[in-house]
Amino acid sequence: MSETDRGAFIFQDPHGRRWPRLRRVLVCFAILVIAATVWFFKTLLVHPQLKAPPSVVKLQRQLDAAISSTERDDPHAINWQRFYSESKSAQDRLINIRHQLGKKNAAKGEIRLAYYSDWDPNSLTSLEEHAGSLTHIAPEWFSLQGTDSHLVIEPNPRLVTFAAAHGLTLMPLLQNLQGDTWQPEAVENLATGTADKRARFIHDLLAELRRIKAGGVIIDWQQLDPAKRDDYSDFLQQMAYALQAAKMELWFSVSPGDDFKTFHIFGDPDAQPGVKFNRPALETFVNRFVVTLHDENSETDPPGPIASQPWIEGWLKVIVEYADPDQWIAVLGAYAYDWNTTTKKTELITFKDAMSRASEAGLDMITSGKSTDVAPPSYNGQYRYFDPNNNHDHTVSFLDAITFYNHLRAARAAEFGGVGIWRLGTEDPQIWDVLELKGQPTPAVLKTLGSIKSTDTITNIGRGEIVEVDTTHDNGIRVVSIDATGLPIIHPNDPFEATTLAEVHQGLLRASYTDFAKYPTLIHKGAGGEHEVAITFDDGPSPEWTPRILDLLREKGVKACFFLLGKNCEDYPDLVRRIVAEGHEIGNHTTTHRNLAVMSEWQVELELTITQRLIESITGRSTTLFRPPYNADSTPTDIAELAPLSLAQKQLGYTVVLEKIDPQDWARPGTDEIVQRVKDLRKEGNIILLHDAGGDRSETLAALPQIIDYLRARGDRIVSLSELLKIPRDELMPPVNPKQQSMERFVTGTGFRTWHGIVEFFWAFMIFSTGLVVLRTLLVAWLAHRHHRGEIVSKSTFQPSVSVVIAAFNEGKVIQKTLRSVLDTDYTGDLELIIVDDGSRDDTAAKVEALAAAEPRIRLIQQPNRGKASALRHGVTVARNEIVAFLDADTLFEHHTLSALVQPLEHPLVGAVSGNARVGNLLTGHDSSGASSASANSPGFLSRWWAGSTWATLSLLARRFIASCQSLEYICGFNLDRRAYTEWNCITVVPGAVSALRRSAIVAGGGFSDDTLAEDTDLTLVMHRLGYRIEYAPEAVAWTEAPETTIGLVKQRSRWAFGTMQCLWKHRDMVFNPRYGALGWFSLPNIWFMQIGLVAVTPLVDAILLYSLLFGNARGIWYWFVIVLGLDLFLAALACWMDGERLRRSLLILPMRFFYRPVLAWVIWRSISRALKGAFVAWGKLERTASVPSRV
Repeated sequence: MSETDRGAFIFQDPHGRRWPRLRRVLVCFAILVIAATVWFFKTLLVHPQLKAPPSVVKLQRQLDAAISSTERDDPHAINWQRFYSESKSAQDRLINIRHQLGKKNAAKGEIRLAYYSDWDPNSLTSLEEHAGSLTHIAPEWFSLQGTDSHLVIEPNPRLVTFAAAHGLTLMPLLQNLQGDTWQPEAVENLATGTADKRARFIHDLLAELRRIKAGGVIIDWQQLDPAKRDDYSDFLQQMAYALQAAKMELWFSVSPGDDFKTFHIFGDPDAQPGVKFNRPALETFVNRFVVTLHDENSETDPPGPIASQPWIEGWLKVIVEYADPDQWIAVLGAYAYDWNTTTKKTELITFKDAMSRASEAGLDMITSGKSTDVAPPSYNGQYRYFDPNNNHDHTVSFLDAITFYNHLRAARAAEFGGVGIWRLGTEDPQIWDVLELKGQPTPAVLKTLGSIKSTDTITNIGRGEIVEVDTTHDNGIRVVSIDATGLPIIHPNDPFEATTLAEVHQGLLRASYTDFAKYPTLIHKGAGGEHEVAITFDDGPSPEWTPRILDLLREKGVKACFFLLGKNCEDYPDLVRRIVAEGHEIGNHTTTHRNLAVMSEWQVELELTITQRLIESITGRSTTLFRPPYNADSTPTDIAELAPLSLAQKQLGYTVVLEKIDPQDWARPGTDEIVQRVKDLRKEGNIILLHDAGGDRSETLAALPQIIDYLRARGDRIVSLSELLKIPRDELMPPVNPKQQSMERFVTGTGFRTWHGIVEFFWAFMIFSTGLVVLRTLLVAWLAHRHHRGEIVSKSTFQPSVSVVIAAFNEGKVIQKTLRSVLDTDYTGDLELIIVDDGSRDDTAAKVEALAAAEPRIRLIQQPNRGKASALRHGVTVARNEIVAFLDADTLFEHHTLSALVQPLEHPLVGAVSGNARVGNLLTGHDSSGASSASANSPGFLSRWWAGSTWATLSLLARRFIASCQSLEYICGFNLDRRAYTEWNCITVVPGAVSALRRSAIVAGGGFSDDTLAEDTDLTLVMHRLGYRIEYAPEAVAWTEAPETTIGLVKQRSRWAFGTMQCLWKHRDMVFNPRYGALGWFSLPNIWFMQIGLVAVTPLVDAILLYSLLFGNARGIWYWFVIVLGLDLFLAALACWMDGERLRRSLLILPMRFFYRPVLAWVIWRSISRALKGAFVAWGKLERTASVPSRV
């Protein structure tokens, strides 16, 4: 295009004023957006001023003296005396024991047994730390249940592996316990059953023991009928012999007290009613007896020592009298009890729990006379405290390392065959030092035992699933000393002198606590009444499930609490309003449902603040309720879980709501299983956790009415969290004070509404565009298929004279090959070839002249460089014939192309015909100089792959990929569209690469215009204005050279895109103009929306897809992505089939979506930018490589 022709160029701003003005507007807008965004995010960092309900009042010390074991005549404390005999042999053995106290160390081969609970993570932690101090582990894995006496087995593979790796012998308990209920009939029916039934049971038991590589089994059967004593003995003997034959052992567990009578510890069993086991008989086949020397005062008893020293030594004395102590294992307690003396309920707690409760209560010292030392007479620790949160009195008794030393000392002196620990995870950690202690403790050892190190173990105080968090650590101190006073512990009727008795206790340890250790603590509240229960839902709201759950709750008259995700609040604000309007409570469940335990403080604050601001802007209320994602269990064990809870509570003012009743409905275990889990867990707590979003919640919806009916049937009252806490609803969800943080709320509310509007617009656009894409795809497929079915081999003899016009600029590499492909045709009509050399600076003209010397049909016309449109106009002007065919200088005709191209022009209303342009340079690659490299199908290619340059190989593959993408685009984009559009006469471009037009139509339309870069598109639209029909000839195939580099592709497509936009703008009056039919209503809007709009937003959609995959729920965007990609693949396959290509070529559309389309998007944006700037855009020149092989 010459300089004088530039004035009318579409989009050009000759004065250069448009872009500076537009740029100023864009800069101002960008500044406003950035400032508003910064302000918005800044307000998110301003914490809402929550006024949480009154926190748990700190536990206060009650000054009443602690109960000691001497304040009441407790039968449990002295009942060992009923079994004591004053025989001379027993007295002699007891004297020997007393003289051994403090001198006896662990015997070689001493059994060290520890009880293990799978449900307590602290059990595993303790085992991992102290496995080297143990020989045997007793997990609670086997149980006899039901009247059919079936064996229930719940082994832990992790523990099996751990035990084998550390040389520990597994001795699982075999109990007749189901849940919390002993089932004597399970044992009785088996013991009195048929021989086959017993044999099958023993066979199954042995198989399971072998599978876990156990050393045997511990029998722990309780509440049996004494009348079947002989049956029990026979069955146990049968079991023992089978175990021993398998090189395993049978151990038998017995508890002190009345169990000793039922166990027949002494006397004639036939003369004593109630005896369930014949000890002398059992001693002949039982390998070990396990006596549990704890629970002197248990959960069902009034407060008192758990295992006082007199009680321990008394029972040891009884066993020594009547049995061989080497066959016995003494199981020592290592835990604590907290008796609520107001409610008469007792809680088994850990030693660390006991320390934390004393510390929280403000007890500075446990001293004799005010509270109970670890000192005579019980040598158990004990204290009392008062909980003002519920006005309850508590008494705590605990067993520590000091009591453990005293108990262990007595058991070893009695020459027991081993000791046990009940249980792992509840113990004072220093019992492990005691276990390895040799001889009397030195002052250094006493000092070590006196230091109580705080750890990250989480302790718990109180009841309920609403918690306060205290993450402080403090070490504790106890003053430990050797008791030198001595104190008689034997009943006053004992025959031994008091001085001898005093020697028994000389050498025991005693302790006074001066500072209690402080561990990270959860203070529980909100237990409510015994029959009060709250239902909560996490992860909502969901448009699919939340409305149906709300309908059901309204029908049942139930109020619940919904812990909402900020992202869902933003998406479904109407549901949030409905939840509040119907009287339910809402809580904060973070914004994105990420694990807060692995996030930094500022991320946690942002997660909570965003959701809080959303709730405030939607409902006009705040919420002080918070539940963390993933870690909602009310007894967490990982210290990392406490940090976000503490932050939410102390810095942000939230009330942390956890749960104890989690049926794990999110895993979709089945409706019946969800209901059953709620039933099983109901006694554990008062808050039920369900989910109303996050997946298919049909099982939750089906289970919910059954859960409500079950709770009411058992006498429960379903209450809200505010009722459970006895706090008004407006304190948990206070209305927003318009005067408080008004600016912050305005900014965040406006920001959220704006963002919500943008998101809603985006999804509306995606839905709308997807619908249009589907509709267009189906329509194009139908029209193209109809055109394909209507194709017939033409028998017409229409062979008019044709002028072939080629505009050439620096085409020396390809021009002769192009001319030969036209001359070597089956066309029989008159033919002239007009080559317009547009000021070429290479040898284009010389090569044309050389060929023209031998071929008179070739005419060379030379002109100064004025651009392609000018060259084409010149060619049309000098053409002698009415039918003018056009092709590019790098394009090759097939033998029959020209014949097929002119056939539709036989009809007088047809003004132009588009040929079938195809990419010809697919099998060759080129180096930077343009030299051709070998085909992938050529001999020696693979050897050159390995021997040649890797970079050259990768470059070759990249070139082929780019060319292949364009080839598929020509087939399934350009040519398929032309097949479809010709049915409705709405083809938008007759390509200059291969086309035929009437000369009279060209002249009538004003010829090729200079005001766009897409002169072929412009002329096509002009012909539509003149009323001509535009046809497509799929058999008129021409092979053109496509760019093989990204730079070349961008240059070419930039010209195409910019030229197309120029034509669309120039002919914008044709869009939705009824005069032009399908062209105005279908094909032109299709270019605007599909080829410019959708291609331009491709990077944005890809970015949102990637973000959704990484951080959010990608389901919505995936639907769009899969639909669009599927439609692309469908059209590609259809086009390949119609053009006779292999269908597998259509699969290339998949990588094109990720690598080729973004390049086209960049081209569109580049063209839009150029149009806005109003700058002149040159036509440009693609460097030819002559890589299209001859097809004729």
